[in-house]
Amino acid sequence: MPAQPSLSILAVVYTDGLAADKLLAAWGYALRTAGLSVAGLVQFNSFERDPGKCDMAVEELFSGTVLQVSEDRGKEARGCRLDRSKLTEAAGLLLAALEEKPDILVVNKFGKVEAEGEGLRDALAKAVELEVPIVVGVPFRNLDQWRAFVGDMAEECSVDSAQLQRWLLARGLLPGYQRQVSGTTTNRLANH
Repeated sequence: MPAQPSLSILAVVYTDGLAADKLLAAWGYALRTAGLSVAGLVQFNSFERDPGKCDMAVEELFSGTVLQVSEDRGKEARGCRLDRSKLTEAAGLLLAALEEKPDILVVNKFGKVEAEGEGLRDALAKAVELEVPIVVGVPFRNLDQWRAFVGDMAEECSVDSAQLQRWLLARGLLPGYQRQVSGTTTNRLANH
C-alpha cells in the first residue's frame, strides 16, 4: 500500500466565487453519494429577491442541515450580508461532524470572517488535529491570510486545475466508478 501524501489540505484558490461554489459543491455531493463520510459546507446561491445580490445558503454535508447565511438588510445596504450568527451555527455543525472522524472535510470558503481570525477556523484546526483531509475554497483576496493561518501545511490549486482530482485520487478519496463531476470524469483505483 502506498504511503499517504504528507499534505492533507488543498486550497482551491479562486477569483470567481460562483465557479468555486459550483465546483466544491459538485465534489462534496459526489464524494458523499459515492459513500464517503463527508463533513463540510457547500454553498448554493439564488438571486430570487434581488438580481444584483445573491441569497446565500450552505448545506453541512454530514448532517444535511441547510442554513440561510445571508441577511436581508434592505435594498440600499452595502458590504457583506453574511449573518455571522448563522456562520457560528455552521461552525458548530462542522465541529460536531468532525467528532465522527469523517473521511474528508470540504469547506466552501476561507472568507473574510476567517481571514479576520474567526468563523470556521476552529473547525479547520480540529480537522488538522484529527488528520481529516481538507479541501477549502480560498478567495484570492484572502490568500495571504490563508497562508499565514496554515503555513506550509497546504497545497494550492486553481478552480480550473485537475489538481483537485489528483489530490483526491492520491488519498483514495475518489468514487469507485466513473462519475461526471463539473466536466471531468473521475476514477478511483480499486482497493487491492
